[in-house]
Amino acid sequence: PHHLRPSDPPNRPPPTHRHRPDLRPPSCRPPVPAPPSYSVQSPLPPTLSSAYPVPAPATARTTSLTSSSASTIRAAACPCPASPSPRPPPAAIILRLASAASPEPPPPPFSRWSPPRAIWRGLSALLLAGQVFHRVLTGRVHRRNLLAQLRRVGPGSAGVSLLTAAFVGMAFTIQFVREFTRLGLHRSVGGVLALALSRELSPVVTAVVAAGRVGSAFAAELGTMQVSEQTDTLRVLGAQPVDYLVVPRVVACVLALPVLTLMSFALGLASSAFLADSIFGVSTSIILESARRALRPWDLISSLLKSQVFGAIIAVVSCAWGVTTHGGAKGVGESTTSAVVVSLVGIFVADFALSCLFFQGAGDSLKYAMG
Repeated sequence: PHHLRPSDPPNRPPPTHRHRPDLRPPSCRPPVPAPPSYSVQSPLPPTLSSAYPVPAPATARTTSLTSSSASTIRAAACPCPASPSPRPPPAAIILRLASAASPEPPPPPFSRWSPPRAIWRGLSALLLAGQVFHRVLTGRVHRRNLLAQLRRVGPGSAGVSLLTAAFVGMAFTIQFVREFTRLGLHRSVGGVLALALSRELSPVVTAVVAAGRVGSAFAAELGTMQVSEQTDTLRVLGAQPVDYLVVPRVVACVLALPVLTLMSFALGLASSAFLADSIFGVSTSIILESARRALRPWDLISSLLKSQVFGAIIAVVSCAWGVTTHGGAKGVGESTTSAVVVSLVGIFVADFALSCLFFQGAGDSLKYAMG
């Protein structure tokens, strides 16, 4: 028969498409790259070759049936189990393909605009000041951190503040004591020194020193904590960063700077009197008596109020610039520098405003000093 291979024995049953993959219909064949080839191991006699011709491999027939009718006929004719139909693609793939095919709509106007960083940080400083004021009124102050920051701002900055105040007082004395003595106004030297130191020099110099030493430390410390996500860790642990980090620093600056200002005023006046007595021949008793007559209680009170305002400005600006830091080590350095500069500008602006408010009607203090 024509369906037997030359190597098959004559009594072997004819193979079917269950045993011969090459005899299966095209729809039931396994996905192999090519039909198996049959090779004759040994040459056959011509009689056997003519009696058992090797059939040609079956080829797929092309029909003009539709897909539905062809699949129905193929399923009825083939006893092999039908292969499972491919699963439809998930909805996510369909949506992704649809979004990739459709063009993106243009962004709405001003969607990518962000306010300048200076305005954003200024608003954050105002918001932080309001939060600190509310916490202080409600008594939500971390006392242990407050004591630690008081030691840091007060005794830690006392040496630099006192040394600066002493040299500022002596420099101020050198500039005008000689002119006053030539005009015969040596009895008013102490009053001028006391008024200048109490109203202007002591609070401003102390605030400048605190901004350079304490403000930069606050900004760098909080900026490092913000960059390293330590503030987020505090929120996870249930602690508010404003209560734990900001409020103690602001309260410590507001409480410590008036004390430093009084100490700077006393040391500046003492150094000025010593220099005037030792170099220019103006007696120390004359300088102290003139200072006592020229000073009024309001002069010292205004100096303390200025110091409190300056301390609040330094602490709020430094903490606000610290908690809004981003960009790694470079951002920490930029925030520290910017915090010190903005604090100094705020100190000078506040000093002008408070001087206009406190001493608008003053003008007869030296008259009492010369009497």
